[in-house]
Amino acid sequence: MSSATAAEAPISRRAARKLAKSTVRAEARKEAAQRAIGYVRVSTEEQAESGFGLDVQERAIRAFALSQGYELVDVIADRGVSGASRPMDREGFSRLVAVAKRERASVLLLWKFDRLARHMIFAVVAVDELREKHGMQIRSVTEAIDTATPMGEMVFGVLAGMAGMERKAIVERTIGGRKAKAGDGGFAGGAAPLGYRRDLAGGLAVDEEEAETVRRASELREAGSTLQAIADTLTAEGRRTKRGGRWHPGTVSYLLDNQKYLGRIEYAFEADGVSTVINRPGEHEPILKRAAEGDAA
Repeated sequence: MSSATAAEAPISRRAARKLAKSTVRAEARKEAAQRAIGYVRVSTEEQAESGFGLDVQERAIRAFALSQGYELVDVIADRGVSGASRPMDREGFSRLVAVAKRERASVLLLWKFDRLARHMIFAVVAVDELREKHGMQIRSVTEAIDTATPMGEMVFGVLAGMAGMERKAIVERTIGGRKAKAGDGGFAGGAAPLGYRRDLAGGLAVDEEEAETVRRASELREAGSTLQAIADTLTAEGRRTKRGGRWHPGTVSYLLDNQKYLGRIEYAFEADGVSTVINRPGEHEPILKRAAEGDAA
């Protein structure tokens, strides 16, 4: 009487259930692999300079999805958002993850990988999080890169590094330009403070109506009023902050400490861990005239 071999023996019900569940999961993964979601992003500066706006990116993603047989469940946008921000901190990108989970999409389509992030660490962290936590792979529709493959993952790392270097170079050039302008006494960027407006040349011009509030605050301080008393007086007199709000002691302190009212330019720059402070006479007209008298003395 011959006995059945191990290969011929019937499997247990426990093993059968595991095989059935595995088959169901495989079918679910296969279905999800055909469902994609698109993500587009553009900063205000990029759209103005390059012309590669959200519509251009979305058309490319839709055409790619059609050519690859993906079911595109949605295309989500972050408009006017810098690539220097963390993807998960963006409103659109955060919503994208929720939609992908709800619609069982496992592929994220991007126009280019730099739409994800320009900082290498942000891009790598986002890719890892999407893969590990949400089971999603990322494909660039213009760079033929698929992070589901070892080669695609390697190329992604190279591109993310290049994008990070590009961003750093842009920041360095921007800071260098601002430092040079401030060093010459020019207004080197930022919002024009109360009492000033930006002129056509990018400098500061006095706004007489707002300047009266600055002078009033200075007069009260010289008379010995506390910051709280100055804030209460300015509010009672119907004077508003630059943003149209009420005055508070901190707002008054910040105003009175602003060197621009004294006709000076002051900026603190930081790059690669090195801080540089520039404080020198500016090209603009002082609102508080004692500055000119102090410089002359």
